[in-house]
This record gives sequence, C-alpha cells and structure tokens, in this order.
Amino acid sequence: MKVVGCIGCGNMGGGVLKGLVAHEGFTLLGHDHTRAKVEVIAAEGRSVSFVDTPLELARRADIIILAVKPYQMEAMLEEIRPALDGSKVVVSLAAAFSQEKLRRGVEERCPVVRCMPNLPVIVGRGVFALCLDDPALNAAAGQELLDIFRLMGMAVALPEAQFPAFSSLVGCGPAFVLLFMEGLLNAGITMGLKAPVAAELISAMVEGTARLALESGESFADLRVRVCSPSGTTIRGVNHMERCAVPGHVTDAVLEALRRDQEMAVGN
Repeated sequence: MKVVGCIGCGNMGGGVLKGLVAHEGFTLLGHDHTRAKVEVIAAEGRSVSFVDTPLELARRADIIILAVKPYQMEAMLEEIRPALDGSKVVVSLAAAFSQEKLRRGVEERCPVVRCMPNLPVIVGRGVFALCLDDPALNAAAGQELLDIFRLMGMAVALPEAQFPAFSSLVGCGPAFVLLFMEGLLNAGITMGLKAPVAAELISAMVEGTARLALESGESFADLRVRVCSPSGTTIRGVNHMERCAVPGHVTDAVLEALRRDQEMAVGN
C-alpha cells in the first residue's frame, strides 16, 4: 500500500489529505506544527495518522508532500534530507520555489516534483499542475502522481516555464470568479432575494455552467451565444458588459497577477 505523507496541513496540504482519504490504496500520514489540523481530519472518521516530526514522516512515506511556505522550504528539505533515497518522491506545493532549488535541497537523493494546486482542492475539486521534468523521475512514477492528484480534481503535466501562467490564471482564478459572484449576489439582493437564497442559486448556476463548458466541447463564446435570444434580456446585459470592457478588465487582472508572480520570483 502506497504511503503518502504531508508536511503542512493547512488549506492545501489538509485538502490533499482529505481528498485522498475517500480512496483506497493509501496509508496517509500528516505532520503540522499545529497538531489539531491533522486531528481534525482524523476526527471526521478519516484514516490519517499524526507523525511527530517531519523527519519521521519522511522515513515512513513513499511520497512526501511539502505544503509549507516558500521561505520555510530550504530548512524543511535540510531537515528531512537524511531520510531521502531513490525509493521516495518529494512533491512541493510551494509557490516560487523552483525545481532546481528542490533538486539542490534534496542533494539529488530522490526525484522531486513541483505541484501547483488551487483552493477548490479543499472540497475535492482542485486543479493541479505538476512539473514532472526531473530526469530522476521515471515515466511510470510521473503517471502515478498524475493519477493520484486526479482523484482530487483535474491534474495536468506542465513544464515549469508555464507555472507562472498557471498560477495567475488557475491559482488566482477562484478569487476572480468569486468577485464576479459577489456582484451577482449584490444584484440578487437588490432585486429582493434573501442573501442565502441568492448565494445558493448563484453557486449552483456557476457550477452548472462550468460543467457545461467542460462537457460540451463548445467554445465559451458559442455557449454564451446560445443563452442570448434576439432582442432578449441576456444580450442587453452582455452588451452592457462589453461597453464596460469587462472581458478586457478580466484579462488585465490575470496579467497583473502574472506581473506580481514575476516580481516575487526575483525577490521583490
């Protein structure tokens, strides 16, 4: 049985553990300086064992997921390094910590993988980018990691050079979508709907629209046209958004996020 351990069990690390507990074939370990974060998962009837130290977790795990802050990563790699060998894989969820730094941090004792998740991982609907370009990682191990993360949503292999684009679009994207949903909520309340009712309706509508886009194979533009009846209500609203350059502002928001990602990468 594959042993998966996660060091750092906040939103992302805890979300990964919660996503895997529903599936057979794993022994799950967790370590966090706040022990209660692991115990909360276990208290929900989920089989996750707390491990006292990162080093002990690294000794026991086949796949070691590091969900710590980027500034903590070098020290964490140094701490777990004595337990690493070619039978293990280290997977980093830290932003702006390159695969080259990971390789140096483990002293090339084992394969390393960068993984970029987004917030919906906490409800089992995450989107993950994995950089599988470490020469020490064989194709079978890379495919196994993709299969594991696909249990928690969607996972794709991307070259590291495309991680800033993924982060700005998919990592930041939930915040942009939620901001749009807030605008819809304000409209619903203005029209007389109670806030909880409007929020539930909007959330279901967004979820259904996303599923339609994923499964239909049609472009976003073609699907939008299907909602817009001639001389109808929807086209009136769409025309207003076009006059206000809403699509352009959304594009600019993503590119602003990308610029900040690039600044962070050089330490600004």
